[in-house]
Parts: sequence; C-alpha cells; structure tokens
Amino acid sequence: MSNRLISSTFAVLTLAACGPDAGMLVDAQDVDTDDAIATTESELTTSSRVGLWFPMNEGNSWAFESTTGTSRTLRLSSVANGMAELHGLTSAATWIGVSSSSGNTLMQWDAASGAWRSWLRFGFASTSWTLGTEPCTGARLRRSATGTTVSTKAGAFTDTRTISVEQLPSKTALCAPPAFSELTFAAGVGLVAFRTGRGERFTLASATVAGKRVPAASGAVTATLTLDQGSYLNKPNTIRCITTPCPSNEVTAVAKATFTVSNGSATSQSWSFRTGCQFDLELVAASGLVVKRVSDDRVCTQALTSVTLAPGQSRTWTADVALADRDGLQLDGSFTARARLIPSTSAGSAPIASRPLSVRVQQ
Repeated sequence: MSNRLISSTFAVLTLAACGPDAGMLVDAQDVDTDDAIATTESELTTSSRVGLWFPMNEGNSWAFESTTGTSRTLRLSSVANGMAELHGLTSAATWIGVSSSSGNTLMQWDAASGAWRSWLRFGFASTSWTLGTEPCTGARLRRSATGTTVSTKAGAFTDTRTISVEQLPSKTALCAPPAFSELTFAAGVGLVAFRTGRGERFTLASATVAGKRVPAASGAVTATLTLDQGSYLNKPNTIRCITTPCPSNEVTAVAKATFTVSNGSATSQSWSFRTGCQFDLELVAASGLVVKRVSDDRVCTQALTSVTLAPGQSRTWTADVALADRDGLQLDGSFTARARLIPSTSAGSAPIASRPLSVRVQQ
C-alpha cells in the first residue's frame, strides 16, 4: 500500500525500459485549468526559473538530517538534455526535466502514460494544482510560503519558496502517509528542508551544487559572476530588400559580465594557462545546451601566463557577450551565464560562478 501510494501520488515511477523521451520534454507545457493562473503571470520571470530553485548539474547532492538523528541524501545522475534522474526523495528514483516551453515548472516523467507532466511550480505564487484525482493517490499542491528564513546546519537561507502537499482523502479508507508533505527550496541551492507525510522534518546539513560545497569550506577560493542587467532586449532586422547587398537595422543586445575570483584561504593559490586567455563564459539554455561561449570568437595570445592570489586577494575578469548563438541568431528565452577559469593545471581548484538572465526578441 505504502509503495503504491508513494509512486502514484507524485508520479515517482521507476524508469521504464525505453526511458524518458527527451524529444517530448522540449515541447512539454505546464497545463492546468485553475483560473488562478491568469492572475499570476507577472511572476513567470527569470527569478522563477527551475534552474535557480532546483539546480540540475551532474553530481549535485544534498545531505539532510532530522531532529531525530535520521539522515537522508538526495542526488542527481544522468544529467543531459534538460533531464536528470533524482534519487533519495522517495523510495524509487524519478526522472525530472525542464522544458523550454515551461521554464518555471519542474517536469516529471510518468512512465505509465509515457509522457512528461507538471510536478513542481516555482512561479504562480497564489495558485494550487493537482497531481492525480483519486483518493489517497491524488494530491493538491500549493505555494505555502515565500521568502521565509530557514535555519539549517548548512546555514540560514532567506530567499526560499515552500510547496505544500495535501493528500486527497478517501471517504471509505484510511490513507497511508505520503512520501512528503512539504518541500522548501532556496535560490541557487535547491532543496533545503522537507517534511515527510509522517511529520518528520529534515533540514540541509551539507550539499554539493554545481561543484560548489554548501556551506563553503572555511578559507575556500570562491567566485562570483555579475551581469549589468537581468533582462535584455534583442531587436531583429525589420528591413526587407529586393536587391543586394541589403542593409540591416538589427540590434543584438550585449551583456557585460564581471567574473571575480577571491582567495579566502590562508595560503597563496596559483593557476597556469597555456595562452593569454584565462577565463571563459558560456550561455546555457534551460535544456542544458550550451548555445555560445566567449571563446568561440576570441583570439588568444600564444604565451604562457599565470595568476597567483595571495590570501585575501581577488582578481577580476570582464567580457562583453553578444546575445546571439553560434550561428548568429538572436537569443530568445531564459539562460544561465556560467563563468570559470580555464587553467592548464589545477583545474579542479578553479571555482565556477553562474547567473541567470533572460533575453527577449522585440516583436
């Protein structure tokens, strides 16, 4: 009974032999008949992107502890094409994904129907939605808290969103408790707390997200990435010609990026490079596809270089990134800018930083 409930209520289904369909994920949309959706469109912004609230990187893991001393670990594996396999939240692993059509909703693969369906919404602050309609196996979810402070062993998180799960009751039977009744996410970290259907509360003890440890190791080398804006506007060419050469009034937006590495350790840190180019920045679509790298069009001096940071010292690199893909087509949608050092040695000690951005093509 319990295993059936867990898998049915949240579509936590073991991967079928054929596996999830990545092609279907691209066009999957968050569809719900709840009229409240129409009043919350303003929240469907970059700040509600799945990648911000549930980072999907190979090797991401989250370790939790409860007040009773119980431990639980969540981890991601097989991350590719906007999909990942999530282990540890329930008794069976489940496939999750991000659709370019609904970047604010974490999708889940339903092996029974052979389709992707909406699971967790990080937009729509005031609405609720259902997962299944049958008593005991169905549930209604809603955003129950926003911006509350959650204190954990891994630190205090102030920018949080909590999704509560209410099991649909049965008039004739006593339902077994669901796998979880509440999930709390922190921006840039992922799940930081959850409560089981039996009332046991787990909070984050430590995590590894996009190669970074949470909490950061004492005296660690850290990195930050900033952009001059959070949203950009591309203006397409509106001139139509019947002869060549044809002029163009196309204006492609340029993001100004600043990447800073700081040495918080007690010893000097050094990196060596084969060329004069010491860092790179890439633009990643919601599907996980890298659509552009600064290094694609950059000419580097052919000279060995190095960087040494004394304790407490920082170094900053900047780049102007035209918001078009490798074929010159203007970008449109939500993306992540990701920057890193590119040393020839000690690559493992080179930190990575990321920042979300949105780009819109003017109509």
